[in-house]
Amino acid sequence: MSTNINPPHLPPKTSSVESHRYMQRLKLLFAVVLFGLIAGMSGASIMLGWIWPKFAEGDSWISSYTRPGISRAELENRIRNEVASRIVAVHRGTASVGEVNFFNKKIGDGIILSSDGWLALYQPNYDGNYKNIYVVVERGNIFQPENAVWDKYSGVLYLKIKNEQFKVVGFVDESENLDDIFVWQDNNWYHGVVLYRIFNYKIPHLDSAPIRSYSLNGTFNAGEIAINNQGRVVGMIGEDNLLLPGFYISRVLPKVLSRQTLAYPSLGVEGWFGEEQTIFIDSDETSKTGETAQGFLVTNVLTSGSLLKKGDLLSEINGRVVTADSLWYIINDNESVTARVLRNGKVIEVTVKVIETK
Repeated sequence: MSTNINPPHLPPKTSSVESHRYMQRLKLLFAVVLFGLIAGMSGASIMLGWIWPKFAEGDSWISSYTRPGISRAELENRIRNEVASRIVAVHRGTASVGEVNFFNKKIGDGIILSSDGWLALYQPNYDGNYKNIYVVVERGNIFQPENAVWDKYSGVLYLKIKNEQFKVVGFVDESENLDDIFVWQDNNWYHGVVLYRIFNYKIPHLDSAPIRSYSLNGTFNAGEIAINNQGRVVGMIGEDNLLLPGFYISRVLPKVLSRQTLAYPSLGVEGWFGEEQTIFIDSDETSKTGETAQGFLVTNVLTSGSLLKKGDLLSEINGRVVTADSLWYIINDNESVTARVLRNGKVIEVTVKVIETK
């Protein structure tokens, strides 16, 4: 007996070979589209997580993102709270009414610099007495300083309170352009805008001391803390409503933490840079009266035996052009440097010892 069975390699009798092949191609195309869609969605998720870490609601609060929908004039809530927890209120002296004690008016706000209790606040008129200073942290605990270091050039006072675990702030990089800022004032954050850079901080001044500040569009109280929209400290509000950049703190901080003292690397001279006040040199040509010059003009020599003299113009040090931004890094961590000096119309080279000036 014979049965009519199709060979296994042929399509059923009810369909043609052409229709069978068409259905196979259609299934293959569907599978390709499905896997392509899955791969595209996975790639998009990874890209979102990379560009906007906040999309996954992680624990990091200082990062390089800004939450979508938040304008330049707004500060994300998590950053508001986190940075505020790293700011402390500083008072001088106490008073009482009956049996109730209270602090005198706050002298400023401080920022926590180290987990073991170093903090900084703007106090340009510090009198050297820290025994009657009180620091109130976010949790309501009260501390009195164990040590104090004052920077007379920047007006920043560094205080050391009890050894306890504290959350610390971060600073913007010195090369970062400053734009929108947020200032902690009256226990709230207020938006401001950095307008332009200003020199003439104090003239004459120590060669490596702070001289740069920034003009602001708002009016803020001296001593308040300013951050950017990522929660990093950009500086403190100084006198005349000018922003004292935070890198003047981060520059000297390692020595404050390690030595509990503060000193600037210096050539032992005072004066000013050509960026602050225009320096010009008389010309030998009859068609012009002179030409401008860059460098540091020495107006006072602080160390005896120095090879530098009043009226010297330091144009290069160790082969690098002297500017307000470069001098600190040229002389820092050097025992001596070679200075190219314009003196009495002649260019000479002298070897100058680098000292630490308090």
